[in-house]
Amino acid sequence: MSIASVSFTRHPGRVIMAMLATILATYGIFVAQAENPADRAERVDNEWPLIVTADHSDECGQALALGQQAQQDGGLAATFSLLNWNVEKAKDPSLVSEFAELARLSDLIFLQEAVPLKKTRTVIEQSLFEAFVRGYVQNEVETGVLTLARTPHLVHCQLLATEPWLRTPKATSVTLYPLADSDDTLLTVNLHAVNFSFGVKAYQGQLDRAAALIRGHEGPVIFGGDLNTWSDRRQGVLDSLADELELIPVPFSPDHRTTQFGKPLDHLFMRGLAWQSTKTIEVSTSDHNPLFATLRREDP
Repeated sequence: MSIASVSFTRHPGRVIMAMLATILATYGIFVAQAENPADRAERVDNEWPLIVTADHSDECGQALALGQQAQQDGGLAATFSLLNWNVEKAKDPSLVSEFAELARLSDLIFLQEAVPLKKTRTVIEQSLFEAFVRGYVQNEVETGVLTLARTPHLVHCQLLATEPWLRTPKATSVTLYPLADSDDTLLTVNLHAVNFSFGVKAYQGQLDRAAALIRGHEGPVIFGGDLNTWSDRRQGVLDSLADELELIPVPFSPDHRTTQFGKPLDHLFMRGLAWQSTKTIEVSTSDHNPLFATLRREDP
């Protein structure tokens, strides 16, 4: 696995909680050793990606700021394809082969309810670079959000929210990618929204944490996932956030997105990008239908 050459344009005085990731052979499992910021300050060059764990997620903004200062070779092309899919813990055995076909067509992939199954290893190798955030664990099986890309990420932040009723975690994967032939970077937010709650306080809080990171980013943004917009109030919270951040919803026609109470649950938003084509795919292997979009940078 080759990693793009990355170096800093300057040496910062210190780095607050930067983590160096090692991707293990077992799909979706990461080991990262915390470093003393004073020790790390003199060893910034070539230590990519920076990994910020859920325990230190408040430091994600600093890591993203460092990543935006990086010089890099390679990156996502000016036009690229994006897949978003809640795979329902891959409970259906046929999902793996179905996902493999979609993965071959994708440069960037957002998965929710992803599980670390060894049998999917050959599928994951097609997409090369993983950014997994563990959420719910049942019977020693981890479920979370997984972002995959054909180019290595510069930064990966792991965010967690708590389901108000069930008290179980809901994960968000925040990744920063280099862009080919550009000084800009792409910020992606792959979010599985809290679901079971009275009112929208917990829902608003989870989205606000992601919004704070988007506000601090200069460059293209993709925000999406299973956003559980099953009520007018939830959709209103999402629409207000998107308007404030100048995020444009990606349209789908015909629209086969999974619905609850007549409202679509899965969404993609973008900034600094335009869509060339989109589609939704009706499947029987998950309780959510995948979304597929071809996007291009507005100013490559």
